[in-house]
Amino acid sequence: MQVQWHHPETFTEADRQTVEERIEALAGDHGDLIDVRISARTTEHHRHGAQEVRVVCAARGKEIVAARTRPDAALALQEAVDVFEREVWRMRHRRTQQRRERPAEPPELGVVDEIRREEGCGFVITDAGERVYFHRNAVGQGLAFDGLVDGQRVALNIEAGAKGLQATFIAAPPPDAPGP
Repeated sequence: MQVQWHHPETFTEADRQTVEERIEALAGDHGDLIDVRISARTTEHHRHGAQEVRVVCAARGKEIVAARTRPDAALALQEAVDVFEREVWRMRHRRTQQRRERPAEPPELGVVDEIRREEGCGFVITDAGERVYFHRNAVGQGLAFDGLVDGQRVALNIEAGAKGLQATFIAAPPPDAPGP
């Protein structure tokens, strides 16, 4: 991770050093912060002008932007970095929550009825006798679209699609699932 300053002369050396230490501590061993750019500019936002400080960070899969405008550049810098830290922690918390959430076991069981490899889709007949469309992107949890064969037992989640029922998720059936 690298911290880049645009118009660094706006800040004291001590302010820049303090901010870089905060950002490096925030980055720690995570590896999710790729590039941090800090810029300052004078605005006419207030009657006598003010300093706008922006912290823009390229993070894995996301861009984080924090900005503050204050009469004093040092104050705007500190507040923008405070907001930036909160946003990084919020991003990391969301990622942690997503990892903890496991997809529910698919409630329906069925067998693969037809596979259209060139179109990247197929159909499953559920145990209830319904023919359900699925796209190759719905196949997961240890299954591969190219490895599916007609008559294979699968578990799936179903929802109403534009042209009928469609599977939103297809996985291997649980070990204790009844046969077709």
